[in-house]
Amino acid sequence: MPFEKNEFLLVDYTMKVKETGELVDTTIADVAKKEGKYESDRVYEPVLVIVGEKRLIQGFEEDIEKNGEVGVERTIEVPPEKAYGRRDPRKVRTLSARELLRAGITPEVGKVIEYGNSVGVIKSVSGGRVLVDFNHPLAGRTMVITYRVVKKIEDPAEKIRHLLHRRLKRVPLEKFRVELRNDGKTALVEIPPEAFLERDLQIAKAIVAEEVYRYIGSIDTVVYQEKYTRKKGEEPSKKEESSGKSDELPDAEK
Repeated sequence: MPFEKNEFLLVDYTMKVKETGELVDTTIADVAKKEGKYESDRVYEPVLVIVGEKRLIQGFEEDIEKNGEVGVERTIEVPPEKAYGRRDPRKVRTLSARELLRAGITPEVGKVIEYGNSVGVIKSVSGGRVLVDFNHPLAGRTMVITYRVVKKIEDPAEKIRHLLHRRLKRVPLEKFRVELRNDGKTALVEIPPEAFLERDLQIAKAIVAEEVYRYIGSIDTVVYQEKYTRKKGEEPSKKEESSGKSDELPDAEK
């Protein structure tokens, strides 16, 4: 039975290039280790997929929506036009080395550069001329994807926890506490201490609130709570003896 738009799913997957067998991405640590692509600072776990959100390549998301089943593993092939696009010869450009140097770019073969609002790879440097390919590195390739829908999330509070965890990956999912009030229309979210020093915390909170309103129709208010508790055994510092001067801030000069 096809999944419906805005349904929340947890999906494990492994994506490889059909032509070479090269691993592109995986949510499974053992697969990454076997392929020599393991990243120690990455969290390997099923990814949150919201049907219709379009965060995955087109062919992958379409197959999940139409053919995915909870607990069933599928292997599919996704052609270039529904993956990373076909190669476009017009995106391979020859630039002058002087032009790149003026932009603060030192021409080196294999170097990934950002130039003219596009990202490309330098393919060759010869006689002051630099060949740059601005196609996506996986353009023209067919993807082979093996995936399994691990779970369909029904509970609104659990959906919010996963939205937060998606934005703040280093904070464990179970650390986020969500309570629904006002007949399920208000979500009270307690931000755990583990998230307090995350650089993008405030941005994440704003984005997640908008995602809640977009994908969870029953909720119209999100309230964030941050609780700073004194550590056990920690005593308040004694106030320094008064020097006779007032602790009040001085009046502004008139």
